[in-house]
Amino acid sequence: MKPLLPGFFALLFCSVLSTVRAQSVAELRWDHRLEHYTRAEASAYDAWVIAPPARESTDPQELGAILEAISHQPNTSIAHIFLGDLIRRPGFQAAVMDYVSAQPEFQKHPPPTGFGRWEFKNSAKLRVLVEQGLLRSPFVADCNALLVKHGKAVKSVSMEKLFFTKQDGKWGWEAIVWLMIDPPPNGKR
Repeated sequence: MKPLLPGFFALLFCSVLSTVRAQSVAELRWDHRLEHYTRAEASAYDAWVIAPPARESTDPQELGAILEAISHQPNTSIAHIFLGDLIRRPGFQAAVMDYVSAQPEFQKHPPPTGFGRWEFKNSAKLRVLVEQGLLRSPFVADCNALLVKHGKAVKSVSMEKLFFTKQDGKWGWEAIVWLMIDPPPNGKR
């Protein structure tokens, strides 16, 4: 029985290592599509949208490959990168919450927890803290490392329905999140 134990632990270590490695932005798979945006207050425009692949996706690709493909198109404007369920990854949660929970506003006035609790006394201030935490996260840094090769960067964060969770004393957050890349013509979305 003892000779099998080291092999088991080596296999477990490799499994954990491959899971951790797959967390990097460069290895995630994405879809992209050209969207047409119409606006009442400004002219319409087209821009690319990048998002995690849908279940029916036939050709998800690495972010670097998508950015390279877009760079060869007549229109290279990228509206945003939609994050979807990626925000639930433990490393992503920890990076943002480490920043947010260290801020005086969060410490003085922690938010209520639970789904649907997105409007509360200091929700606007905490939304800004989450946006700042996202922009400082290793995930966004990795995205920017790929984007900068094409003269682009994450400029801001847009989010909806932010709420906080707390399980076993550990804070978390949920939201619908977009990393904004190229501003639209006239600067209005």
